[in-house]
Amino acid sequence: MKMPASCQTTGAAAQSSGWTLSELLVSLALVAVLAAVALPAFQGQQRQARRSDAQSALQQLQLAQARWRGTQSSHASDLANLGWASDLSPGGHYRLAIEDASREGYSLIATPIGAQARDSACAPMRLQLRHMATVVLSSGADLAGDPGRCWRQ
Repeated sequence: MKMPASCQTTGAAAQSSGWTLSELLVSLALVAVLAAVALPAFQGQQRQARRSDAQSALQQLQLAQARWRGTQSSHASDLANLGWASDLSPGGHYRLAIEDASREGYSLIATPIGAQARDSACAPMRLQLRHMATVVLSSGADLAGDPGRCWRQ
């Protein structure tokens, strides 16, 4: 029985119909190298983007402190007094706290939690009001500055 011409293949056509094992391994190695380079950069960008969660939370607390101080003799020392039901930032990437609240000022602190805790250069982020007039934005170990430029977007 003779096969129809449409079903017959030549030797060269049969060899070029798929990938060889070595071609597949080379392409997988290239994908692995690209992923190894791209993943840390992507995670760094995610950490940087999540800093806006801390910034907005601290600025919201600053406004709430101003409203509170307008009717009270000193700044609020508790988040609940400012209307915050939780100590988490809106995105849940930071734990918020108020320290050193007095008549003259306060210190608001956002400490990273979860995956954001790997952002060691900007841990914690702070917003401080000193002497009723000076706002200091700081991060990391420096209480008076922002060496890591964590407040810059």
